[in-house]
Amino acid sequence: MDAEKLKARSRIVKLIRQWFDERGFLEMHAPRLVGLPSQEPYLEPFKTEVVEASGQKHEAALITSPEFMLKRLLAAGLDKIYDLGPCFRNNEPWDGTHDPEFLMLEWYRRDSGLEDLMRDTEEMIRWVTGQIRTPKFELPNSPFRRLTVEQAWKQYCDIELAPLLGNREAMAQVCRDRGQTVADSDSWDDLYFKIFLSEIESKLGEEPTFLYRYPLSMAALARKFTDDPRWADRVELYVGTLELANGFAELSDPVEQRQRFVEDQALRQAQGKKVWPIDEKFIQALPQMGNAAGIAFGVERLVMLLTGSASINNILPASARERFVI
Repeated sequence: MDAEKLKARSRIVKLIRQWFDERGFLEMHAPRLVGLPSQEPYLEPFKTEVVEASGQKHEAALITSPEFMLKRLLAAGLDKIYDLGPCFRNNEPWDGTHDPEFLMLEWYRRDSGLEDLMRDTEEMIRWVTGQIRTPKFELPNSPFRRLTVEQAWKQYCDIELAPLLGNREAMAQVCRDRGQTVADSDSWDDLYFKIFLSEIESKLGEEPTFLYRYPLSMAALARKFTDDPRWADRVELYVGTLELANGFAELSDPVEQRQRFVEDQALRQAQGKKVWPIDEKFIQALPQMGNAAGIAFGVERLVMLLTGSASINNILPASARERFVI
């Protein structure tokens, strides 16, 4: 436990709130205990139950993200909102950049798109960094780089990604050609990540980079690009060795969203995971959400960056490893 890093963490959290408050965002606190968590196939919520005084039991889970409730608040008429609080994800590693309980910052804007999110994110990081007297990481004076996924594959691997979209066998052959193992059970997305994680991701943060325009299969809650529906309006931010943020121009079509949830349920079932019912209140709210955009930001990862910490365990009051490993 490092007292100076814990002080820095507290200071950074306060600065983030100040930045949003001064720019007219309204802080919300989404419920952390819910009956219907996310359908994400690769995220696992903590499962529990709520028991009424009568003895009536209800299945429940801790949220992996406040996203569903914040979008319902947009649909109810709020315009600029943020939530800064704990989120929970099970089956995560307990070192490096992950802890099963972590601080998530999410903010949403009506009548906005990815450009607004990228501007917010860069301005907030620069302002917070400027208030820290001795940050361990210096940001460049030049604007953060913006790179499409397609451009990143071409720049770092000399691979044209567009012709491979949706073609599993073509992607499998690319993996074999680059020395990757290919299993019959590997999906197109699995094969994509064999190359992305080994050859691209570690290089993206050499300068702060917004990576955007993702294959549609990797954006369950994002809108399709109108000019080419094979791509989705999603963005991630990489700084140094860290992925800091993940955002979308939000999908508001309830029919398409329901179909994506059904596909996610099928993936969860195939993986032997619990399948949760679809959140009908969320589906019903989508058309009222308008043209909105939102982004999730890892607060502790920014703290790691600004304090020069190699592990999230170094900037938590008590990490999961400390709490649960004897």
